[in-house]
Amino acid sequence: MSFVERIPGPLALALLLGAPALAQAQTGAVRGTLLDAATGQPIPFASVVVLHLPDSTVVADAQTTEAGAFALEKLRLGPYVLRANVLGYRVGRRALSLTTAAPVAQLGTLRLRPAATQLTEVVVQGERPPVTTDLDKRVVNVAKDLTAVGGTATDVLQNVPSVAVDQTGAISLRGKSGVTIFIDGKPTGAAGGGGSTSLDQIPASSIDRIEVITNPSARYDAAGSAGIINIILKKNQRDGLNGVASGGVGTRNKYNTSLTLNYRRGKLNVFGSYDFRHDQRFTQGSLDQTTTGPVLDPATGQPTADAHTLYLRQTRDGLALQTSHAVRVGLEYALPHDQTLTLAAQPRFNSTQADETIVSRQQDQTLGQPVYVGTSDRQNTSLGHNNSADFTLDYRRLWPARPGRELTAGAVYTPLYADNALAADLRYPGDGARASQQQDFHTYLHQGAAQVDFTQPLGEKGRFETGAKSTWQQSDNRYEFSSTATSASPALAQQSVFLYQEYVQALYASLGGERGKLRYQAGLRLEQTNTHGQQQQTGAEFRRSYLNLFPSGTLAYDLAHEQQVQLSYSRRVQRPNQGELNPFLDRADPLNLRAGNPALLPEYVGQVELGYQKGFENKASVAATGFYSLETQTITSYRQVIADPLTGNQVTSTSRLNIGQETNYGLELVGALPLAAWWKISGSASAFRRIVRTSALANSDFTNSSLVGTARLNATFTPVKKLDVQVSLNYRSPVATAQGRRLTSFNTDLAAKYSFLPQDRGTLTLRVSDVFNTLQFNFIAYGPGLDATSYNKRESRVAFLNFSYRFGRDGEAAKSRRKEEKEDAGRGFD
Repeated sequence: MSFVERIPGPLALALLLGAPALAQAQTGAVRGTLLDAATGQPIPFASVVVLHLPDSTVVADAQTTEAGAFALEKLRLGPYVLRANVLGYRVGRRALSLTTAAPVAQLGTLRLRPAATQLTEVVVQGERPPVTTDLDKRVVNVAKDLTAVGGTATDVLQNVPSVAVDQTGAISLRGKSGVTIFIDGKPTGAAGGGGSTSLDQIPASSIDRIEVITNPSARYDAAGSAGIINIILKKNQRDGLNGVASGGVGTRNKYNTSLTLNYRRGKLNVFGSYDFRHDQRFTQGSLDQTTTGPVLDPATGQPTADAHTLYLRQTRDGLALQTSHAVRVGLEYALPHDQTLTLAAQPRFNSTQADETIVSRQQDQTLGQPVYVGTSDRQNTSLGHNNSADFTLDYRRLWPARPGRELTAGAVYTPLYADNALAADLRYPGDGARASQQQDFHTYLHQGAAQVDFTQPLGEKGRFETGAKSTWQQSDNRYEFSSTATSASPALAQQSVFLYQEYVQALYASLGGERGKLRYQAGLRLEQTNTHGQQQQTGAEFRRSYLNLFPSGTLAYDLAHEQQVQLSYSRRVQRPNQGELNPFLDRADPLNLRAGNPALLPEYVGQVELGYQKGFENKASVAATGFYSLETQTITSYRQVIADPLTGNQVTSTSRLNIGQETNYGLELVGALPLAAWWKISGSASAFRRIVRTSALANSDFTNSSLVGTARLNATFTPVKKLDVQVSLNYRSPVATAQGRRLTSFNTDLAAKYSFLPQDRGTLTLRVSDVFNTLQFNFIAYGPGLDATSYNKRESRVAFLNFSYRFGRDGEAAKSRRKEEKEDAGRGFD
């Protein structure tokens, strides 16, 4: 409250009349929320401008948040017009006046009508910046990322600050792999570990923006030690029938097609899409491994005093084909009393087939002779089918009389059925003998979640949020393995049936608001976890039940000249998945055995961030974030050299262990700079220290650390009208692991888009990923008796030509557009 507002009314009036300078010092504000007039949904990222009367000069501008809210502060008292612009909606205007008696205009809920035509002016003014920052998240606008056109969500994420994707599709955030993936705010499990949705099943053309949440509030699940990535899909807001059809072809037998349709009339919105993808890629790899370990006594099966050193050279060459069909259908209906109901189904059908040749040559350096079982030529043939679906139901209720009050509820159910088979033919050059192996994997997964959230405004700028969520997962994992006998090993036949259930119940509450230039949010989340696993063949069984509290908080302070500082903290958890817990010993590779660990405990991480951001008048921006995290009970893969208890051969065994703790601290920079009207650049860079302490490992108490650096640079050019060109560079330095490090990776992508046909309905895009073919994923590993270097290369240099055609009620002639804009000026908001 200002000095003037503390003085009684008559005295204040006298002071104001007698002291014009004091009156000029008093400022006001305009606040409100933009909603879709047809559906009642919030309209995010709309441009809101305040124009001074009578000359219509721009006094202040802002952008609506994801909840549709906007606030324009520090306005001088006087008459104004508020104007709201956003792509796909009519221009809304409202006259207002800020006076001494009413310096703050609380406009409440303002409703914009979807546009029957697309106004040229709206396209320009409603353009979103590449990166925006909210109180608890960073929002990346990827709709205009040319380097992902014709690709999938995996291609999109490769160009998002702080995010990295490896050759297997695994996601990491600031170098950490514990990432939870959401689609439209709902869990998918796409980050791995039995999830239902592969990121390669989500077409890039359907993605509007990516939310990167490194310190989530109490409203979000606590799962994901690295944070949350929320993929927001596009929603069409225009009336009538609208759609986009596209098709593309790429080098080396790659092509895709997609069709998106949306029909909106009155209170009903019906949407649907279909995406087909055919993607063939070659793979290459090599392994150089030296192991030193004991030799078993053939008579007793006990280790002897002798130790042999073995050297293995292994090369891999393969060709993999993935075919996918993804469908999305649903409807949205605006119920009475500002309620909205949305139903959607997203079935996905994936098939894979691959052929791979593995040449292994192993030498016993102690005896100076080849190792029979480690010297082979292997031909693998695999075939798989993965079918899944997401069925979602969402409800939303708003109270126009109480702006900010909101009730949402939602449920999602996902079944998944996967069958994969691998047949292997082996030839042993030592004696020319042949053998065969057969593996069959069957996974049946059912998972679901139900959630309810309520937001209650407190005063003008405060809010209280609370909610509850229940998630469950049940999986049946079946595995069969058989092999014929050789002179070095007997015939084997193995079966595994692993049943796993996980239930997580959660409650949360948070309080947020503003006090002057300070914004705050603090919350607490309570989660009860119950798990049960059973390995039917061995009788092994385990149960876990634990209750955890997860606090979180954020403070943001607005400084002068579009500056802000922010401090945040959160505590999170990474629970082991069923694959990590299954104790079954996998002998598919007789030289490298694998097994899960039912004794695994969840890992916990606490992270604090301090950030600074600044905007400039030329639409440039820069943000710097310092962060520190401490992770305990860190889960990681651990390889060791053992003597196979079945054959006596010297092999490696890989499992998952809680190895100790991991510390990360560093600095991250994100910026955007328009160098000219036709040239814009944006980029990010980070440098952080990673320290892995493995004191929990037997006979292995050491610390491994590295200084990690990453950098991204995007440059967008518009050399001539209707032609856009984008160049992207990505670099990541070596990263330390518990037993080694992941080596450097680098790639350059290039894309160009040309728009043509009336109203730019057609676009032709040419993109080339990894132009210089430099992208590799290489690793070194070491430990007691182990020294290994691996090289992995998946086809990454791909040229893709894509054509897209947009149709529907997208605009009439220029005369019609001017007429409609004139009508809007008179009507304003609903």
